[in-house]
Amino acid sequence: MSALDRLDALVRRGALDSIDLHFARAVAGWGGAVDAVVLAAALLSRLSAAGHVCLDLAQLADTPLPFAEDWCCPGFDAWRTALREHPACADAVAAGNAPLILDDHRLYLARHWRAERFVAAALISRARPLAVDEARLNEGLASLFPAVEAAGQRAAAGRAAKHAVAIVSGGPGTGKTTALAALLALTAEQSAAPLRMLLAAPTGKAAARMQEALRTAKACLAVAPATIAALPERAQTLHRLLGLRPDGSVRHDVDNPLACDLLVIDEASMVDLSLMAKTLAALPASARLVLVGDRDQLASVEAGAVFADICQAAEDGGCLQPLYSQLEHSFRFGDDAGIARLARLLRAGDGAAVEALLERGAEGLGWHPQPDATALLQAAVEGYRGYLDAVHDGAPPLELLRRFGEFRLLAAHRHGCYGVERLNVGLERIVGIRPRETWYAGRPIMVAENDAALGLFNGDIGIAVVAGGELRVAFEGEDGVRMLPPQRLPRHETAWAMTVHKSQGSEFDRVLLALPEEPSPILTRELLYTAVTRARREVSVWASAALLRQACQRSSARYSGLAGRLG
Repeated sequence: MSALDRLDALVRRGALDSIDLHFARAVAGWGGAVDAVVLAAALLSRLSAAGHVCLDLAQLADTPLPFAEDWCCPGFDAWRTALREHPACADAVAAGNAPLILDDHRLYLARHWRAERFVAAALISRARPLAVDEARLNEGLASLFPAVEAAGQRAAAGRAAKHAVAIVSGGPGTGKTTALAALLALTAEQSAAPLRMLLAAPTGKAAARMQEALRTAKACLAVAPATIAALPERAQTLHRLLGLRPDGSVRHDVDNPLACDLLVIDEASMVDLSLMAKTLAALPASARLVLVGDRDQLASVEAGAVFADICQAAEDGGCLQPLYSQLEHSFRFGDDAGIARLARLLRAGDGAAVEALLERGAEGLGWHPQPDATALLQAAVEGYRGYLDAVHDGAPPLELLRRFGEFRLLAAHRHGCYGVERLNVGLERIVGIRPRETWYAGRPIMVAENDAALGLFNGDIGIAVVAGGELRVAFEGEDGVRMLPPQRLPRHETAWAMTVHKSQGSEFDRVLLALPEEPSPILTRELLYTAVTRARREVSVWASAALLRQACQRSSARYSGLAGRLG
């Protein structure tokens, strides 16, 4: 049986997506149905959909396929030779218009290969030192960071002020925003002319949090009022900043660059390879770039783990090393606080220690090792009790939005017993919502696609309220609450529960994390870490000990060549 026939059988069994088979057939039509090449094309398509940038022949050669354990990948030498000789696959020297690019031991979709090379080249070309007034900079740093425990922030801000590219990583509460606000102030003080500074983030929610956090941080800066006045006020999504259109084209690119002297991107771990390439293309060559994020969080939904790759390359040495800062000291949690300890163990992937900590208990941590769906839903209702009471009492929209943001029910999956869809339905049933009652006062929704005309973006949260006898959906905006009729909203979904992926860029006082009963490839230590660090005060984990141990052993690391190109 040929590789195409075997792939077709896998699609009919539901073990492989039809798009992977279609791509394999297209590659075969390009230059022949060579089994090793057809298999590589289907596997690369599958990996790309899972967020990988390439197929690593060296790692996957002679191993069972992820979608067919009785079928192994070819040996490395034979596999690479077959690809080299196939017309659909070009090498890194003469790429042409081939759909596949073989670069040493990595096989790429051509668009991913071009984007990865461009991002690496753009960052390396920008990794240059800046001329600064050292005495004035040191004076400013001493004034802004007088405390001993702020040494990490002081060093990060000072390092960033001296380079055209700055990379700052750290977990929640490690002072990234404070360091960023200080950096912007120091940069403004060093400049002889006003600087055009832009603030951006991957999602609307992340942009709103960035804007609010910077506003708070600026108010505490020990700098002149004129310096404060020179700092940027507004953050926006990268999509809006670039003028990204539905067809993937952008308003701002290399031929029409942004009017910008300095660009800050917050929550950089959520930026995929394609979006980073578009951003760097639109950034003037003379402009400075500051990337802020948490390298240990989940990577972007789309292909790539750009921020993690950049941080890894910097830690490994090379031209990015002087630009990189990793903040460790937590100002939010003490070193012995439960959430901080759990986050450290999850970063290390120490499943046994995670289990021991949860079993022993610590302030701010709860664990239910034998989850029950009914008990879990009841716990979620109690978590939302303050919000539900506010809805019942007819609280104003801004108060409802604030109260809803205090707690969140997070899940790993959309489907299944402990998936978002069933949790939303189950929770609605407990609070008295009738089946098929789509809209009701107090319904929380999350926007699922960008609508620039309405100023709504993927991840924005709204609350259904009755205003003037009509149902409207309230969103918090820069100038207060905006009220929109439900029929005008872009695609959206009920948001009593949300996936951990969707929660990125948000923080809540309390989090309840519901994990499925069975092991799943999506359960990784990065997912657990991201979920736990959404909580400011308390996190309650509903999962078996075996599932937690397995998740800690699994990493969501992605195949990519970016770190090597930056080395």
